[in-house]
Amino acid sequence: MAFAVAGAVALAVAGETTALGSTVVVLSVERRQSLARLVREAGYERREEPFRLSSGATSHDYVDIRRAVASGPALRTVAEALLDGVDLDWEVIGGPTMGADPLAHAAALLASKAWLSVRKEPKGHGRGQWIEGRVPGVGDRVLAVEDTVSTGRSLLGAIERIAATGAVVVGATAVLDRSPAVAARFSAAGITWRPLLTWEDLGIEPLSE
Repeated sequence: MAFAVAGAVALAVAGETTALGSTVVVLSVERRQSLARLVREAGYERREEPFRLSSGATSHDYVDIRRAVASGPALRTVAEALLDGVDLDWEVIGGPTMGADPLAHAAALLASKAWLSVRKEPKGHGRGQWIEGRVPGVGDRVLAVEDTVSTGRSLLGAIERIAATGAVVVGATAVLDRSPAVAARFSAAGITWRPLLTWEDLGIEPLSE
């Protein structure tokens, strides 16, 4: 897949920037620990029997970021961490519905910018559009976002829809990156990848493909 992406982006972050393999973690240790506690307390379950995720991988660890950010204060906390940590120049933020929607809405509200949502299927009437909210134009700078990323394929699919508008994808982020394969996949696509948390922050096993 070929995308319009921003080249050679310098990332200035709040706190420290730590490399975990090819994944760059953009928040300080203290900020990551605080976010990890929020996710574990409100959106995590350890299950005795392994289950299959939508990505096809199996795991004992169930993580539901949408549940974790279901309250206003929790959503604000995560959105503020995103804005503080992912210091990229963007005008519009969004990703695949529904996981990206609350994060995009909250970040756009706090930053006084625009949001979008990429549908799973094109609208069945009218212009059959894939994107709701702000439809970016040629040259608009978009930050792609998702709640949890297991393989990266869903978010990359949304990025393809965004790039088809002529917009420039400046980078991608998620609250949680669950696999070391994700960073490699985004690197291969030429997209800056900046998750807020990884599997290590939650103390769970990484997903394998």
